[in-house]
Amino acid sequence: MHLDGLDIVLIRKLTIQDAAALKAIRLEAVQDSPASFMPNAEEIRARTIESFSQLLSNPQDAVYGVFVESQLIAIAGLRRNSAEKLKHKANIFGVYTQAAQRNKGIARRLLLTLLEDAYSDSHIVQITLSVNTENNNAKALYYALGFELYGLEKNAMLVDGVFIHEEHLVLYVPDRIELPN
Repeated sequence: MHLDGLDIVLIRKLTIQDAAALKAIRLEAVQDSPASFMPNAEEIRARTIESFSQLLSNPQDAVYGVFVESQLIAIAGLRRNSAEKLKHKANIFGVYTQAAQRNKGIARRLLLTLLEDAYSDSHIVQITLSVNTENNNAKALYYALGFELYGLEKNAMLVDGVFIHEEHLVLYVPDRIELPN
């Protein structure tokens, strides 16, 4: 696969064999963009590889990664709800692309892969995510993919003494739900 200058690109669902790589890139993500991710770096460092293996083996969660050769350069997760009354919803979480790999279409392709996964589940009619109000590049991507604002959470996180606000976005799966006018 070719993505804007990257010749050897593989996008796939991560497995428990990827747990160490997932921990490493999650740590990188919280260090690179502390206002966009939780938990913080110390909490990620304290987590065991086994805890990342558990995430990757949970049938309700799907974490996808983008690899250039064998290097994991981007991640994003899709969490399905298991409760009967909530099976119609999924949540995208942990979207991150290494700084040197940004603006190459990687995050867009990764999110399209997650959306394909969500669309393949006939129960899912809406997909949500949260984004830092100051993260204009991510917001532009999400809006371009059809997400729309449904709420604003002020003071969603406290990072180094600064409150971070988050926009809550939703994407309704086409042809699966009739929305009120």
